[in-house]
Amino acid sequence: MSAAGVMRDFDRYKGQEEYLYPRQDNRNRGGQKTETCMSVSDVFSDLVQRQREELEERIRTGTSEPSYPLGANSFTEREWTKLIRSVDAVQEKIREAAERERELEKEEEEIEKAESLKNSMIVYDVDGIRCIESVSGICQWFIRFTDKGQYSLVQKIMEEVETGANSTPVFQEDFWNSLF
Repeated sequence: MSAAGVMRDFDRYKGQEEYLYPRQDNRNRGGQKTETCMSVSDVFSDLVQRQREELEERIRTGTSEPSYPLGANSFTEREWTKLIRSVDAVQEKIREAAERERELEKEEEEIEKAESLKNSMIVYDVDGIRCIESVSGICQWFIRFTDKGQYSLVQKIMEEVETGANSTPVFQEDFWNSLF
């Protein structure tokens, strides 16, 4: 405990000496016991002396470490390392939780997209191919054909899908973009 800590403790109990300080048994010349309280200055001196002895012992045994002030606190290198490790561990847990959250959101989006595609239909003509949501009639995507060969290719793939000979992901715009 530092001298400042001793003073805080001292100030907190000032005026309550009879509860805080041990009574000493003294015998007067007649052999009668008398009880006296230690004075405040005696107690303070005793606390400072104990603190000094503890500090000397730490220095003698080599267990004393330099302490660096940081704001209102003071940390030894060991205390600082421990604090930083605990902060790093908390930050890592937060990063992991955020990553899991992003993965869950991505999975939910994929599920929603797959559900919306189940309720969609592919429509194509000589101008292009489009995916339309069956219930609302909203066009989810449209690809314009640049030549007549693309129309023939789409027609062939869609016939194979209808017969079950082809399991191409026809509702995905990326699939069609990769073909053209």
